[in-house]
Amino acid sequence: MDNKTRIKILELSFNIMENLLMSKDFKSKEEVMTAAKKAVEISNKDEKMPLEVKMGYAEAYKKLEGLSWEEILEIKDIIGSDD
Repeated sequence: MDNKTRIKILELSFNIMENLLMSKDFKSKEEVMTAAKKAVEISNKDEKMPLEVKMGYAEAYKKLEGLSWEEILEIKDIIGSDD
């Protein structure tokens, strides 16, 4: 995979994370991960969705998985303060 594609996937993953985290008032990391897993599954089933977008969802899931609940809340606060 070339660098341009990798950068596009990373940018998509951050956008996906932002949209997911702001879509609902999650009460736990488990809720976040359940929603993220469902999003990955839906993207994988969509035959018309470009591979880069599917990979963006998978990358977002991986990033969220590596975060603590406190880190997720901090990210939500940062995103929310941009309004």
